[in-house]
Amino acid sequence: MIVVEGINDQKRISQAVDAETLSTSGTHVSKELLIFLKEVHKQRGIIVFTDPDSPGAMIRRKITEEIPDCKHASLSHKQARNSKKVGIEHASLEDIREALKEVVTFSKVNVSSLLWSDFVDLNLTGFASSQQLRDVVCAHFKLPYCNGKTCFKYLNMLHLTKDDVMEALYETHR
Repeated sequence: MIVVEGINDQKRISQAVDAETLSTSGTHVSKELLIFLKEVHKQRGIIVFTDPDSPGAMIRRKITEEIPDCKHASLSHKQARNSKKVGIEHASLEDIREALKEVVTFSKVNVSSLLWSDFVDLNLTGFASSQQLRDVVCAHFKLPYCNGKTCFKYLNMLHLTKDDVMEALYETHR
């Protein structure tokens, strides 16, 4: 089951793929919804596919805290933007299909494969270009749009090293 933010996202997903969707109806993710999602995940699995913006990240975080081994699909801002808004409902059908083919699952193992000092050395935080570099890294590893702290967390949850991230940055600038 694909978990999205709203009814327009559900409509757009149904145009792209034949799959069941469930809307959180916005950022308020109730305890009852989380209990239901846990049960669905046990039975069949869920894919969290929220908008690449702050409300989408908040929904993703709430669900991930309760269901750490759920799958994640994501789009970049560029893929999900029209002239005025950002959202899955604005993405191309092909981008949606591609995002669903390349889902990721985060690991909650408390082992740091990437040190904060490495993250800073790679200019992924603290610099004017940091967000652009994080966007490159997130696109490469199919991660959701995120701020520096969350990007660092996601990279460690995928057990990526400084060399892995450097290679992703290098491939983009070839």
